[in-house]
This record gives sequence, C-alpha cells and structure tokens, in this order.
Amino acid sequence: MSGAGWGPAPGDQPLPPQNGSLVSPYISGVLDLNWDDPALLAKNAAYTVVGVNIYRSDTSDRGPFYRINEFPVGGTFYRDQTTNVQVTETVSWADWTYKGDGPNTSQYSFATKQRPAVKQVPEPPFDQPTAANNPTDVILTIDGVEVPVHSVFGPTGEIVLINQGTFNVVTEKMEPAILPTEDSVVEISYWVNRNHIRTTLDTNLFYRLTTVVLDSDTPSGYKETGLEWCKPLLSNTMEDMDYIWREAVRRNAWILQQGGERVKIFIRKTTGVPCNCGLDPKTKEYLGQHSQRCETCYGTGFVGGYEGPYEAIIAPDDFERRVSQNSTGRRDEHSGEVFMGPSPVVTQRDLIVKQTNERYSIGPARRPTNRGNMLQQHFTISSIDEQDIRNKIPLDGVSDFIRPQTRYGFRQYPSMPVDGELSFPPSTAPDQAAYPEGPDSQTPMQTDKQPWAAGTQQRGRTPVYENQNE
Repeated sequence: MSGAGWGPAPGDQPLPPQNGSLVSPYISGVLDLNWDDPALLAKNAAYTVVGVNIYRSDTSDRGPFYRINEFPVGGTFYRDQTTNVQVTETVSWADWTYKGDGPNTSQYSFATKQRPAVKQVPEPPFDQPTAANNPTDVILTIDGVEVPVHSVFGPTGEIVLINQGTFNVVTEKMEPAILPTEDSVVEISYWVNRNHIRTTLDTNLFYRLTTVVLDSDTPSGYKETGLEWCKPLLSNTMEDMDYIWREAVRRNAWILQQGGERVKIFIRKTTGVPCNCGLDPKTKEYLGQHSQRCETCYGTGFVGGYEGPYEAIIAPDDFERRVSQNSTGRRDEHSGEVFMGPSPVVTQRDLIVKQTNERYSIGPARRPTNRGNMLQQHFTISSIDEQDIRNKIPLDGVSDFIRPQTRYGFRQYPSMPVDGELSFPPSTAPDQAAYPEGPDSQTPMQTDKQPWAAGTQQRGRTPVYENQNE
C-alpha cells in the first residue's frame, strides 16, 4: 500500500469501513447504520483516520449520492431520521408580494425565504412531514404583536394576512385588522425540513460509507475513499450476501454477458428541484399531475426528469410485436418480461433505451432474493409511442468515445478477499471499480483487432464477439 517507507503513496486511498449494515429500528422515518472501525484495518495503519462520511441516494444504488453528515462521524453508529427545524426570519417591506394594492385583490401576502414550509415533526413515532396548510403552522408577529394569518400554502411558502376586521366575542366589538406598514417590524417563524427519509411508494434508500483520513497534500487537509470502492447498503436488504450467492450472481452476470442485450437505464427522479411545468404553483399542487409535454421534467415533476443513463445488460426480449387499433388510432404494442442483475435497482416507471434508440417503460418489478439479498430483477417492459415526451430525453456522452474500440463495462461483486479486507487493483480506473457509481455512456462500440488489417477484420459490438473471433 505504501510507496516508500511506511507512508502511503500519492495515489493510494484508505479502505472503506467493513461490515456495514443498515437496519430499521421499527420506527417510521428512521434508519440505523453500523460499521466496523476503519482505523483497525491493517491497510489503514499508514493513515490517521478521523472518521467516516455517510452518503445517501434516494434514486439508485449507483447514485447520485449526497453526504448527509456535516462532520466525519468518529464512532461506528449513525441514525438517519426525518427531522425539521424551526426558522425565524424578518420580512422587509420589499419582500411583500401584495401590500393591499393588487389589481384584483387588496390582500397582504409574502413568501418565506426557505421553502417548502412544513408541519412540525413530532417526537417518535415519527410522521412524514407534510406541507404547511394551516394558519397555526406559522407564527407571525407585527411590531412584537402576534397576528393570526388567513392562509398558508406550504409548497411556495405563501402567507396571506387577514385584511378585514374581526369580531371580539369578549368585548363584543369589531377590532380592526393589524396590517404592516413600511416601518413595521415583521417576523415569521415556521418549520422546514432539515432531513427527510422518504418511506412511501416503494421507496428504496441507498447508502455508502467512506473512510476519512488526514492528508496535508489536499486543499481541505482530508482524503477519503472513492465512492466506487464503497459497497452500497440497501434499505430492503436484511443481511449481507455470502460467497455462495455472490458467486450465483456472478454466474448470472456471465450468462447475460454471453446472450444479453446492452441497454441504458434512466431512473425516474422522486426528489430534486421541483418543476412548475409552466403552471401556477397552486394549480399544480391541487391538480396533482405534471405536464406530459414539459421538456424540463419530462412529466416527472422534477427538473431533469431522470438520473442516468446507467449501463446494464438485460435478457433479450422474445415477445410478439403487434399493431393495435383503438379510439385514438393505431399504436405499436410490444411488451413482455425480461430480467437483469441486481444493479442498478429499478422500479416501476423507469426507462430503458436500447442501442437502436427504442425506448421502453419499466413496469412492476419482481426481485428474487435469498434471505433478503437481491439476486435478480424481473420486470415487464412496454414500448413507448413515438409522440411520448420521454423520446426527447437526451442521451449525452456517447459521442465522446472514439470508435472503433472495445470498452468493457463495470465489474460487479468482486471476489471475497482472503484477509477480510477489500484490496484495490493496480489500476483504479472506473472500469475496474468494485461497486460502480454514477452514470456512464459506454455504448455504442465496435471491437478492433489491432494485428488485423482494417479491411479484413470482423468487428462486433461486444467483448464476447471479440473473444470468440480472435
């Protein structure tokens, strides 16, 4: 591991924490992570280990991953849970959307700086935070006097004041509405999400743990394990996979290498920057349906629409094609069940793109397991009509490769290490990564036999063809 003496070489990196586990404490919105101390690993003895960074993805086991801890965790346990925090901010006169001078309304309203505003999450058992929709979800003061509000719309943080006098049942008199002026001091207190664990609609969460060490050669003074060498932890896995089933997954992958079809998979976003689809925010919230013609979110409701593409191999489809006639015209119907390996994890409404640029929507997924360990994924795919907005999703990166050449995909599930520690290969190139992370665009490709003349060699599209026709 070291280049000279007992110190690490410049290109070395620490080993990730071993024996990571992700378990539920039977509380909604809470997950517990445990791992072994990475400082005890023999190959990390050359470093000064300061802790562990935790990365989470709400989309796929290949990312994108985001760090959820503010500082490296020095222990071997971390609880990831749904939390929110109360914020208080001052509303200046320029922040008001309406000041009683609107063209069609005399209301006073403004929008909070942080959004969405949510309801306070109670103590365990935790509930999923919902957008604020009740006047009691916020506290508004004008010149130190607490003032009730008329309505709250949490997704956009819109607060509307009461601009009419109210009847006081105690004094039996009408009291004028308390409204701000240009010199008023207005403060608003509300709750926003600090961390949100989604538990709805077959949501899977994915984690990776990295070892953080001191390194004076980096601007930050720290260095950590690359994510591509950190094993993903899945929220639906009950125990670690042993070597027998690991070998079974590897052999299934070999079968797909020989006879499968290389495709690209787009994972539908379930979190991200909301897209307004050109609609009024309230209309979109109450309608509950995003525009299927929006080229910003492609009908998903989040900017970008999909994560990926991720390289994968699926079993070739052998189901029929037919043209059907219905009230809207003729359409090509081509659907059936295929299977693939355990990575990347797909769910219903994800998207498959073949090398012919045919696009298929993924239907309900079936995941055969052994003691909770995912071995394969079986799902139906259905062809997408040419007019569907998903046909406009761009496939970036394929033009960056020079053809002809052979590009091998990521290798998955490395061999069991003899000493219980993962060993890095001589080259840490992405195609040698133990656990792939991030999208890639490896196809299309052509094999190239260097000793053969360009006019006589037979070129295929896969490493299998190249190996069979040497």
